[in-house]
Amino acid sequence: MKVGVVMSENLVSEKLVSENLVSENLVSENLVSENSAGSTQMIFVIHGMDCISCAKGIKNYLHRKLNEYIDFVDIDFQSGKMFVKIKKYIDPKIIINEVKNIGYGAELEKNVDNYSRNEKKEYINVFLAITFASFIFVVSMFFHDLLVNNKFVKTIVFILSTFVQFINGYKFYRNAFYSLRNGILNMDLLIVISTTTAYFYSLYAYFNGLHHLYFETSAVIIAVVLLGKFIEEKYRRSGFGSVLNLLTLKPRKVNVYRNELVTIDVEDIKRGDVIEIHKGQSVPVDGIIIEGEGIFDLSLLFGENQPVLLKTGNEVLAGSFLIDGLVKIKANEDYKSSFWKGIESSVFSLSTKTSNYQLFIDKISGNFVVIVIILALLSFIYWYFIGNKLFALNALISTLIIACPCAIGLASPLAINKGMIESAKKQIIVKDPYVFEKISKSKNFVFDKTGTITNKNVVVNDFKVLYSNFINNENFNEILEKVLVSVSKSNHPLSVPIKDYIVNNFKISLYKSLKKNVVSSFRELTSLGIKVEFDDKTTVIVGNYSLIQDNIGQSLTSLQDGIFKDNSQNFDNFIALFKNEQIIIVIGVEYFEEMNKNVEKIVELLKSKGKNVIILTGANENSAMKLAKKIKVNEIIHSVDAVNKVKVIEDIKKKGLTVFVGDGINDSLVMNAADVGISFEYGSDITQNSASVILKDFSQIEDLVNISYTVFRKLKFNLFWVFGYNVVLIPVAMGVFYNLGVTVNPMLAALAMVLSDFSLLFFNLSSFKLLRSK
Repeated sequence: MKVGVVMSENLVSEKLVSENLVSENLVSENLVSENSAGSTQMIFVIHGMDCISCAKGIKNYLHRKLNEYIDFVDIDFQSGKMFVKIKKYIDPKIIINEVKNIGYGAELEKNVDNYSRNEKKEYINVFLAITFASFIFVVSMFFHDLLVNNKFVKTIVFILSTFVQFINGYKFYRNAFYSLRNGILNMDLLIVISTTTAYFYSLYAYFNGLHHLYFETSAVIIAVVLLGKFIEEKYRRSGFGSVLNLLTLKPRKVNVYRNELVTIDVEDIKRGDVIEIHKGQSVPVDGIIIEGEGIFDLSLLFGENQPVLLKTGNEVLAGSFLIDGLVKIKANEDYKSSFWKGIESSVFSLSTKTSNYQLFIDKISGNFVVIVIILALLSFIYWYFIGNKLFALNALISTLIIACPCAIGLASPLAINKGMIESAKKQIIVKDPYVFEKISKSKNFVFDKTGTITNKNVVVNDFKVLYSNFINNENFNEILEKVLVSVSKSNHPLSVPIKDYIVNNFKISLYKSLKKNVVSSFRELTSLGIKVEFDDKTTVIVGNYSLIQDNIGQSLTSLQDGIFKDNSQNFDNFIALFKNEQIIIVIGVEYFEEMNKNVEKIVELLKSKGKNVIILTGANENSAMKLAKKIKVNEIIHSVDAVNKVKVIEDIKKKGLTVFVGDGINDSLVMNAADVGISFEYGSDITQNSASVILKDFSQIEDLVNISYTVFRKLKFNLFWVFGYNVVLIPVAMGVFYNLGVTVNPMLAALAMVLSDFSLLFFNLSSFKLLRSK
């Protein structure tokens, strides 16, 4: 059954919903909570993960090690959060220790002080690495004679290089070790192989008095990659909290009549149970109201700012929030079939969403390191057994150094980090570093209507006299004065546009109207409208067709009744003034939500990029069609609630990568379902936490799209440069062209590797300078 939406009370805010839920003891603030079945849910913060493979390794290890206790474990790499569902109680400290045993850090999410301390430690580590590597680089590149001839300087460079390699770069060794132990070859292993080779070659040269020292190579690689990882991690840490915040809105306990009123866990609700819902509580399952009435906020379901009055016999949906009243409902379903159970299932399935780009890079790097090691060993074996032992060692080291994977590690951070910096300069908050690639490759851009396409400012779009029985304009002005007085006494949000319209368009004075017209009776009929009686026996009603019928339906002539029926689909509300039950005038009022600035410009930009632009809304078909006349999008999907929004997004995603833009509390799950979620700083807290990107206003979508395309172009160029460089120079390092006199020694190999890195840096910096100049 679909609920018809009528004139409403002021929309309850998300904050009010949350505060009422907390006041009713419906939200558990514990991060370790038990449900009726005795299962326990825990949320941990994981430290030290550098790639998807790290998260995968931790999950697999815990499943193997603690299978007796753990029912479900999932890690959201973007935020560093681990969700654990327990089938048999286990002390959280045991889980923390097991995670530490494989080289990572873990703590319960509530330990925010420890989390901050870990972030400070990482910041210090990155700062020291950058400082020492910069010093080593400057001395090695610009004061090479001093480095070679001055034993003290050489020793300082050796000590600092050793510190950067094994202290600052410890995490790479640790992660590479545990990745290998789990059968995974990732980027950490590539970094370890290349920097270790460069370091120990330099160490050999240092102790044997050779002039060719390449400490700067390993130090700069580690420092730059550490910086990139630190920036990426800092921006991705808050993604998963939104999902957990959404689940806190779910009722935990409910009052049910079972011979007597008892309190049970929401999971124990059965079809046919009679549930008592009080003011400030959420509806746990779909049902029918069998006693009482109340005002319900449906914003979590439909996103529209229109609370609804529901009475005995009406259906009420799970996820609705009771603003005022007391009702008893008969459950139409078990909890396992309810809206909230669907939310839980969506949350847990969506939490595994990872970056396709990161998986792609890890897959390439895993194959790349195997190929490079094999090629280096083959070249060593070949030259060694044909008798050229000196060149065999040269080929081995040169191949490993020249194929240094730091460029692979830099290809992503350089482009992405610059994109994030450019976004920050434009006050765009990017929490997922991979959104640039996804936005540029996306096929679909889906917008929520209310608060996104429209700005929630309601104006009168049409004010039309449908029937009149007055004599002249003077009478009309007197009628408008009474209407103005009537709406000025109402607190209803839709009364304000009518008041403003009359004052601005007909130049009627509110002050003079109040002095001239004395109100004898004023009634505000919740979710229906207002009824105002004046001392001259005149009555003004502002509301929908149902309100008119309830008050003067029996007095309407067939002609007058036909006017209301014929126009009920064209106008949102009616204004009727009557005297002695005789209608004097009927005015139709049509409202329209103002569109945000630059909507048409943004839509045209996206369509020019080949995007399929879709509007997704919980509003009815009439409202959607009105919007379709104003803005030329590819498609408008209407009458969609929060859970079905996720299903619709999943269907749209089958056609390609999908970006969702919204701001309401009911959009948070859709944010997670989409490949990229975009919200605004004026949006709900839950939606902001779910979003990958937060904008100040709608117009910044243009900036975000332009930055994304620039970043992705650089990503593709970087990868082309990296692999092109390796394809050309690895054969040279192996000695393929030895007989032609074309070879490379470790010094030149290191120089080539460093130049490849800094050429990448130069190309990326120059591209964004061009972007800023546009």
